Amino acid sequence: MTEEFSSGETQDGGRWKSLKSLFRRERKVSILVDGPNLLRRLGNRQIKIEDIDEVAEKLGSIVDRYVYLNHHASDKLIEAMVNSGYNPIITRGDIYVSLAMKALEIWKRDRCDILLIGSRDARVVPILMKLKEKGIETAIVGFDPGFSVALQNVSDYAFELN
Repeated sequence: MTEEFSSGETQDGGRWKSLKSLFRRERKVSILVDGPNLLRRLGNRQIKIEDIDEVAEKLGSIVDRYVYLNHHASDKLIEAMVNSGYNPIITRGDIYVSLAMKALEIWKRDRCDILLIGSRDARVVPILMKLKEKGIETAIVGFDPGFSVALQNVSDYAFELN
């Protein structure tokens, strides 16, 4: 007779996991966010970094969080990103070049199974294609208007924030 155990809480408040989860390796997820393109108001709704975290947690365990900001980012925004657990990377040049460099660094260090990129811009397509070529699953998070169809088609997983 086989028994399945589900997760729960012990009497002393400790957590225990299901027997199945002990034998299943959870996938590692790294997040790279195109801040100027994604962290903006959508109609009367502000896209929050927590929305991206929720998507990533559905895919696996988050191991890296980076947000790319341009040199116009306010100190308040930078502080908010740090408080949310993100490593802000401020760049004066093309954000997509820096994002590509970090994606390849993560691949080279074998840091993740899935790389999730938050962006709506088709300039991310070559990055996703190169990562897939290297054996990393890719995910994209964006929103309309302007969520590139090419991004959605080339990534393994596509999520649209409403």
